[in-house]
Amino acid sequence: MVSKFKLRAKSKESMIAYFLLLPFIGFYLLFTFYPLMQGFFISFYEWNITSDKVFIGLDNYKELFAEDAFWQALRHTFLYVVFSTPIFMFGAFLFAVIIDHKFIKGRALLRGVFFLPNVLAVSIVSIVWISIYQPYGGLLNNVLSLFGIEGSLAWLNDKNLVWPAITGLTFWWNTGYYMILYLAGLQEIPEDRYEAAQIDGANGWHTLRYITLPSLKRIHVLVLFLQAVASFKIFGQVFLTSEGGPGGASRTYIQYIYESGFQRFLMGKASAAAFVLFLVIMLVSMLQLRLLKNVNED
Repeated sequence: MVSKFKLRAKSKESMIAYFLLLPFIGFYLLFTFYPLMQGFFISFYEWNITSDKVFIGLDNYKELFAEDAFWQALRHTFLYVVFSTPIFMFGAFLFAVIIDHKFIKGRALLRGVFFLPNVLAVSIVSIVWISIYQPYGGLLNNVLSLFGIEGSLAWLNDKNLVWPAITGLTFWWNTGYYMILYLAGLQEIPEDRYEAAQIDGANGWHTLRYITLPSLKRIHVLVLFLQAVASFKIFGQVFLTSEGGPGGASRTYIQYIYESGFQRFLMGKASAAAFVLFLVIMLVSMLQLRLLKNVNED
């Protein structure tokens, strides 16, 4: 009788839980799953919004893969993901370790200072950094001139400098968020581990290598994939500062989708490109789940 009572109570709790989840499932299906499926179906049509849809099968995908601009945008985005993600991770970890140190004064203020750029809109960030990157009178060139580096570098108009400039902008904008994640992880490490290591004669490098870094495995994986997915979707700061230039040198994958859909009105082709990006991000997310599983098993 007791087990039947517990079974009924458990079943009732499950029904209440499913009932409470219904609104969220409804919003997810309406605003996420339905647009996703609509985009997938549109990728098989030729459609410019004002005309009727014409079914063309896989022609959008064939045209996509045959276009140099598609591969150029994909290559730019992929290289940005590969090179910028370790930089952001290292910077966030370094700032977190420094600010978490007990001998640093004003730690609460520094956390706010580092995190503040993250709450700014992309338009504000872009305006600020366009001013900093100005070839004549820009803050960065003025600072470099103090060290004897002259030449009025055109950071946003030089194909060799535009990506370092965008990476620097994004680093300033986003690193504070990941720094907070690392700080949360650092504060979960038991203090007695460091005390035991000091008793055994461990120096700062040893505690960093054998205690701090291994204890932050989950944070490393989380930050790695949050930043990787965010880098695949980079658009706003690039479009507002360099507009993909010079000569398409900084055109990103999202900008390619935007130009296909809202400038050339090739909605089917833009949908096909968006679905390819969806598959790439899904593969990255599956890899994240696999890594997290391995970390949890260690």
